[in-house]
Amino acid sequence: MNRVAVIAGASDAGAAAAVRLARGGFDVALVDTDPTGFGETARQVSETGRQCLALEADCADTTSFERAIRAIGSGLGSPAVLVTGVPLGVRAERSPFLEHHVGTVRRRLRTLFVCSRATTTPMARRKWGRVINVGLATETGADGWRDAQTVLAGLIGFTRTLAVELAAFGITANYVAPLACAPNPRPRLRTAGDDAEPYAAGVAHVAEFLADDRASAITGQGTYVAGRPDRPRLQTSNGKRDSHVSH
Repeated sequence: MNRVAVIAGASDAGAAAAVRLARGGFDVALVDTDPTGFGETARQVSETGRQCLALEADCADTTSFERAIRAIGSGLGSPAVLVTGVPLGVRAERSPFLEHHVGTVRRRLRTLFVCSRATTTPMARRKWGRVINVGLATETGADGWRDAQTVLAGLIGFTRTLAVELAAFGITANYVAPLACAPNPRPRLRTAGDDAEPYAAGVAHVAEFLADDRASAITGQGTYVAGRPDRPRLQTSNGKRDSHVSH
């Protein structure tokens, strides 16, 4: 069986997951609307001895993403693992109006739908596959916490539904999100200080485990990762910035 991992949204956490999966024996396809950073990630993947294919495509557009999947099938083989990164917030400099908020949430969740539909069809034929949906916290301004919860709730619901629908085909579906975005309060074990791993590294660890055969019984589950933020932090509902959030 070809071991091909598709990384939809290939920056930050996606890039870290790509390199980690390549070290585990997967050939990697990077798909993103913004090709910035493809070169460095592709170089690191190539250093592992695995193949890397980088494609520019709109992950929220069916035609564009399916075209990319066909190219991946021709160049590397059918995908066995899908890692989709979805920003949880709306950047502060964008429109604060409700119409924009709704449109942004719709696009985020449509990305999950388009990517999973295009990749799980070949997975189902082979009776094996892994879908890993990753929530990415971004700088979002005063309404950031609300926006993050809206997208995260959709991501969780979609992932759990996918897990039920695909279980009969040997495909698992799980999600990863920042600890600070967890819908239920969790005890803070320690502060993610400057010596802590970045959130992207934590995502890569989880993705490596979920892609393994030993994780075949884990589906419909979520993992919340506390990591050192590499980018401006997400604001919580009380207006304070949380030290556990990354990206």
